[in-house]
Amino acid sequence: MQNLENILDSRMQNLENILDLINGRVKGTVPVKGTVVLMRKNVLDFNDFSASVIDNISELLLGREVSLQLVSATVGDPNNRNRGVVGQAAYLEKNTSSLPSLAAGESKYNVTFQWDAKTGIPGAVIVKNHHTFQFYLKTLTIDDFPGKGRIVFVCNSWVYPADKYSYDRVFFANNTYFRANTPAPLLPYRDDELYHLKGDYVTGQLQEWDRVYNYAYYNDLGNPDRSPALARPVLGGSAEYPYPRRERLVAHPPI
Repeated sequence: MQNLENILDSRMQNLENILDLINGRVKGTVPVKGTVVLMRKNVLDFNDFSASVIDNISELLLGREVSLQLVSATVGDPNNRNRGVVGQAAYLEKNTSSLPSLAAGESKYNVTFQWDAKTGIPGAVIVKNHHTFQFYLKTLTIDDFPGKGRIVFVCNSWVYPADKYSYDRVFFANNTYFRANTPAPLLPYRDDELYHLKGDYVTGQLQEWDRVYNYAYYNDLGNPDRSPALARPVLGGSAEYPYPRRERLVAHPPI
């Protein structure tokens, strides 16, 4: 009975928070709690060890080793070309709950954001890894955001140490938009993400953390320098031979 009363009190408080935000009665920052699920790169190597070893590895990510910053989907920053306002950095905290159950090798963390109420509803999150190893980020879930409710960020991506990137790793809330319907404060972040995934700016050998998803031509099938009879056309990327193409492995293969 006591548990039921606590649940009802919590839901009433959440409803009051939502009404306060909608009516503009919330001032300053409000604490926003979320949960993060991630997995270490070599976690499978630890599955044969004791649970205490896995716990010690998980605790390496606590403190200020991993930071998260919410990005507004509804309010732009006039001092930053109206890109979504970026909130304060929050850090992973130890999660003592045993529910819900996690898959083998996964770790669950709490995170508490201090969110300025006047910056609206978040639609993206910036994640920075200040450790020396990469980890696999699965999800960030905010259960009771005032004025919105549950916000889920399905990430499913490796996050390498921050010094491997020349840009911020940004993940978006699990909402689908056509470009014309994308919230204006998020559009520059979406464009940046597409730019990095295309990888046209990379001038050297691609590295595993570059995350480039693009194609290259078959431009090394012949050997015209040895003999004109060995010349072969470039396959892919032309009107005559648009296909086949292959996965791009180097920045700009010579033609």
